[in-house]
Amino acid sequence: MHVSPVGRALLNVVLSEHPRVGTVRADRGYRPLAHGVAAKHGVIVDIRYVERGQGFRPVQPLWKVEDCFAKIGAWRRMSRCFEGSQAAATGWLQVGCVGVLLAASR
Repeated sequence: MHVSPVGRALLNVVLSEHPRVGTVRADRGYRPLAHGVAAKHGVIVDIRYVERGQGFRPVQPLWKVEDCFAKIGAWRRMSRCFEGSQAAATGWLQVGCVGVLLAASR
């Protein structure tokens, strides 16, 4: 499954709860969402990406999010879903985030 349906659901919840958000920045995979999200919530959707075939070039500041996901995913516990509930998975994700923050502060 592509992340677009999940992104749509997340944006509908988050943007409804935070009306002061003015810009949403995303990569190429979210192009189908851009017009609908912009019209429904009155935000600017800024799609940034590098054309295929140009090699790897990080897109600022989206690479920071991807780097964070990679650091969390490097934790053995985060590499697979062993949890039986959403609450347990959320708790372990929070533990992983704290671990990443503590490692960065050294």
